[in-house]
Amino acid sequence: MASGLPKLRILRVSEASQLLGVFGQDDHASPVNVEKEMVLPNLCEIEIRECNKLKSLFPVAMIVSLVQLKVLKILSCEELEQIIARDNDDEKDQILPGGHLQSLCFPNLREIEIRECNKLKSLFPVAMASGLPELRILTVKKSSQLWGVFGQEDHDLPVNVEKEMVLPNLNELSLEQLSSIVYFSFGCCDFLFPRLEKLKVHQCPKLTTKFATTPDGSMSAQSEVSEVAEDSSINREWNRYNWWKEDGDNR
Repeated sequence: MASGLPKLRILRVSEASQLLGVFGQDDHASPVNVEKEMVLPNLCEIEIRECNKLKSLFPVAMIVSLVQLKVLKILSCEELEQIIARDNDDEKDQILPGGHLQSLCFPNLREIEIRECNKLKSLFPVAMASGLPELRILTVKKSSQLWGVFGQEDHDLPVNVEKEMVLPNLNELSLEQLSSIVYFSFGCCDFLFPRLEKLKVHQCPKLTTKFATTPDGSMSAQSEVSEVAEDSSINREWNRYNWWKEDGDNR
């Protein structure tokens, strides 16, 4: 059990085609007291690759123990629907209850890479964005059903989020080959990236979020757009020093 691995720093799982759960129970296991048993206080890096029956990664109660997590990579997990699991098995309860969202965070997480997770609709609820103060690199690629990076389902309880959210240390943002992505974040919440140096948006034809610089040179993601952004079908790259580079070739 995870309780017996307090010194674990790096966890990599690959090509585990029958794996149903990494940290919690599978469909046939008895309930686990996650708060007591799933504690990994020194875990710094997680990479999950080609675990094609995995539907979620973290139990909700486990998040508070991941204070040292710095790198999270989830690659080619075709059945993954959620990064953070719902509280119970009710099929109608597909995401975290609103009252829990703002208390969850990864205080030291610096890099997130999600690739080829074709049932994932969003990475985290938008209310969790304030819990990523150290995030430096965010890469999302080839996930065909992704609607947004930060999302919220219609049946979620309402939560209070700021009109403008800030990822204060984000340095690189890449969104590539996301055929269904509509927004960067759910609703009318805009994002500001004051330290962003590199932005790549490739092959996101339905994206309505507009990326634009502010007067001080910071990058912002403006979500109050009701139609597809004019430049969404263009391969666009931006960096703080050379500004925008556009390429209409979607190959």
